[in-house]
Amino acid sequence: MFTVSDVSTLESKQPAFRIFKPWWDTFMDYLTIIMLLLAIFGCSIQLYMDDTLCLPYISAVDGKPAMINSNQQNIPEISHAIANPQLVPHLAPQLNQGKVTKLHIWQYYYINQVCHSQIPWFTRFFSYLILFHTVGLIVCSNFCFTYPKTSSKLQQFLDILFQCLQSPWTSKALSTAVIVDSTEVERVLEPAKASESDDELNVKADASANKTPSHIQSAAMETDSSLDKKDAEQAKALFEKVRKFKLHVEEEDTIYKLYAGQTLFKTIHCVIIIGYFPAFIYVVEFYNICEPNAISLVVYKRFRCTYTTARFIGKLSLLYLGLIVIYWILCIHTLIWVFRKPLKQYSFEKRGENQFSDIPDVTNDFAFLLHLLDQYDTLFCKRLTVFLSEVSEEKLKLLSLNNDWTVEKVKKHLTKTKKDQYELYLFMLSGIPDAVYDVSDIQVLKLELCSNVKISTKITQLSQLEEVWLSHCVTEITPSALMWLRNQLKKVGIKYVSRDEIPDWIYKLVQLKELYLTGKLAIEKKAVELESMKGLRSLKVLYLKSSLSKIPSTIIDVAFHLLKLCIHNDKTKLLSLSILKKMVNLTQIELHNCELDKIPTAIYTLSKLQVLDLKGNNLTKIEDLSNLQYLDKLNSLKFLFNMIKVIPPTINLIKKLEYLYLSHNQIEVLPKALFNIDKLYYLDVQNNNISVIPSDIGNLKNLYFLNLGHNRIEVLPDHLFKCAKLMTLKLSNNLISVLSAKISKLTQLSQLEVQGNHLEKLPIEIGQCPMLKASGLVVEQYVFESLPLEIREKMGGS
Repeated sequence: MFTVSDVSTLESKQPAFRIFKPWWDTFMDYLTIIMLLLAIFGCSIQLYMDDTLCLPYISAVDGKPAMINSNQQNIPEISHAIANPQLVPHLAPQLNQGKVTKLHIWQYYYINQVCHSQIPWFTRFFSYLILFHTVGLIVCSNFCFTYPKTSSKLQQFLDILFQCLQSPWTSKALSTAVIVDSTEVERVLEPAKASESDDELNVKADASANKTPSHIQSAAMETDSSLDKKDAEQAKALFEKVRKFKLHVEEEDTIYKLYAGQTLFKTIHCVIIIGYFPAFIYVVEFYNICEPNAISLVVYKRFRCTYTTARFIGKLSLLYLGLIVIYWILCIHTLIWVFRKPLKQYSFEKRGENQFSDIPDVTNDFAFLLHLLDQYDTLFCKRLTVFLSEVSEEKLKLLSLNNDWTVEKVKKHLTKTKKDQYELYLFMLSGIPDAVYDVSDIQVLKLELCSNVKISTKITQLSQLEEVWLSHCVTEITPSALMWLRNQLKKVGIKYVSRDEIPDWIYKLVQLKELYLTGKLAIEKKAVELESMKGLRSLKVLYLKSSLSKIPSTIIDVAFHLLKLCIHNDKTKLLSLSILKKMVNLTQIELHNCELDKIPTAIYTLSKLQVLDLKGNNLTKIEDLSNLQYLDKLNSLKFLFNMIKVIPPTINLIKKLEYLYLSHNQIEVLPKALFNIDKLYYLDVQNNNISVIPSDIGNLKNLYFLNLGHNRIEVLPDHLFKCAKLMTLKLSNNLISVLSAKISKLTQLSQLEVQGNHLEKLPIEIGQCPMLKASGLVVEQYVFESLPLEIREKMGGS
């Protein structure tokens, strides 16, 4: 027996799956219930009233029919009396009217049993047969809900659907949603034509803003309603759950195939029943002739038998056949619905009833489940769209973001940069909190991995804003906000992975001075061009960190007024540099990691060039350095991290050279010509193979920085200490064993690094360097302690 808990469990689960049953499936379920009741009722009748009563029909002696009295209506009573001997005396008069048989009561029992087996099988087993067919239809109809591979998906979908219906965000999102046609979305202004003035652009932007439909403006407005923090977190988790379930279910069409298969099976099953039932219904008769083939036991050869439930079975079979026909018609209707409509595609846009128009079409099993939901109640799909829409998710995140980020919290995140600017750094947020716009002190805004970044008109409240840095952020901007930013921003930095992360609006910032782009501008070794830069009329600095094989052609739009060009490659060979010739006003150029093996000839035409930086290339010889003498304003050379072995003596032809960076090369000898450059202020030759410092180094009277670290120097020439203006001297990791007492002549020395040498003590004359303190002296502790105590105290050490 079933317990109450078992029955209640079945009743609680069944209605849940009913939402996946269209009206025809529900109708078929009711039909199967009726058929099941008929089968059970028929089985009960046949089980308790399954009797066969027989009387002799043909004589066993002469083969002639037995004499049958005209009063044949008493035959059932007489037969019943034969089966029940106690009733024989009461029916004696009737028995005497006909021919008396010579059979014993036990012979009648025997004949009844033998002739029962000769009743047609369809008649005897009809109720059990229809029970078998009905159970088969029931099992087939519910197989999808019990098969593990599909039932798990259906159960998970039910759980998600009920959570969507119960979530407070569902009703809130539906109440504030607005369908915006794609042609009415605010567009960023196109680049201004050369013939149009800034005033004309301002007028057009204002006009476009005034023409914005009112319902779009209302959608852009913030809602005053708030959402409980716990409910918001649950809604966020539900968005993620729906997204993962959608991806999982869209991979296969198992549910669709199983539903179509079980419908096809039911249709074939019904056709089989309809095919053979009519032929067997006609064999269901109340009277049946029986030939038991037992003359030696019962004398008679033939018997006339009555089957007590025959008339009941005949009527029941007609009723059951009628129900099967109706069931078959519904199966045909289901097949037409399954195969004529594209049930593996579901388009929210075509239905036009959804509050969110951004939901893409879904496929396979997820689409089929939505079609089933539509047949049950279209409201379910509408509610589910709340958690399928990116717009809805963005609204939820923005609402939670605004609740979490207050003005006080924004002010706590403000920091000061080295340039004494107020900087706000936002990491992995779902947009820009509204409270940011209320802190007008912000000068630098940095956003990293922020989604749904929409720059609205409120940005005009940041009157001090000058810099915007975007790292892996996709942004949108309104025309009115762009009109303000194009005259406000001075520096913009973009770090991107795909080309879509470079916003088009940066090319319309007419007052922009510096632009920094970091990311690959090549897809499968094919260069991706930047947008036209004609709108960047004030651009002075362009920084590109990428993998360029050639300089983008669009840079020619800003070539004339560009002052600094930085290209930092990732060891990709930069081939074409002819465009540099058009950058006539260029003062600084950085070509890092570009696999250059010589100084590009195009650089020799840059008459205003002041800084040449070729760090991280493949330079081995720089003999053509003499061509740089014609660049009258060149004062800085940076050849760090190359493979230079020899410094050509022609380096002294660059008369105005002030800064020379040659660290991390393979230089062994410093030429004397190097020390004839009177204006040389800064010399960095660390990490080379230098073993000897020429005495001519004393000629560098203006030298204030010298880095000789990580070389093979054993002795320092006394002429080094004639560089009276030297402020920084780095000699770490060499082979120096003695530091000359003449170091006292370096009266401006404030930083000295001598660790990693063979020093055992420091000269006491080091205390005569008035600017040198213990904090500026980098040396091993035991070497420092070799100085007298008073000198250490004078230098500020213990």
